[in-house]
Amino acid sequence: MKVMVDRQYPVGVDRLYEILTSKTFYETRYEWGKVDNYRFGAFEDTPRGKLIQLIQPIEIRTDKVPSMARRFLPESADLLTEFLWTPTSQVGRYQAEYRFELGSVPMKICGVMVLTGDDKASVQHTEVEISSSVPLVGKKLVSLVAPKIDDALAGDYRHTLRYVETFT
Repeated sequence: MKVMVDRQYPVGVDRLYEILTSKTFYETRYEWGKVDNYRFGAFEDTPRGKLIQLIQPIEIRTDKVPSMARRFLPESADLLTEFLWTPTSQVGRYQAEYRFELGSVPMKICGVMVLTGDDKASVQHTEVEISSSVPLVGKKLVSLVAPKIDDALAGDYRHTLRYVETFT
């Protein structure tokens, strides 16, 4: 299953990239959400680009999950959020590969984020692909997660926009 969304920001594309690749941005976002049990797995320049990894232990509620899918979900797991910002040859364009991993849950959630714009405004184009390698039950897991991805992207936009409006 694939989800695509474009979000507009009232800030230049270079500044948006600076924000999305700063530790302060993530620290502030977690502080706003009253989350203190996260850590940076990586925040470094690599030969492929700028690597950002955030790790947060979370509890997984399975009470609304069909019984056939519950055996694939642990009670708790580390949520890994990873961005790899890779260079582009185009001025005013930035791109990242990203992925989410929830412990040993047999799902693949990954995608691409592209920033474009000028010195006054920018657009964040996000594509997310959700898949599972588990026969039969995998489709059910994907259908359970897909609406949560939409919600997460909308929440991410609200919080990033708040950050942009507060600090620019």
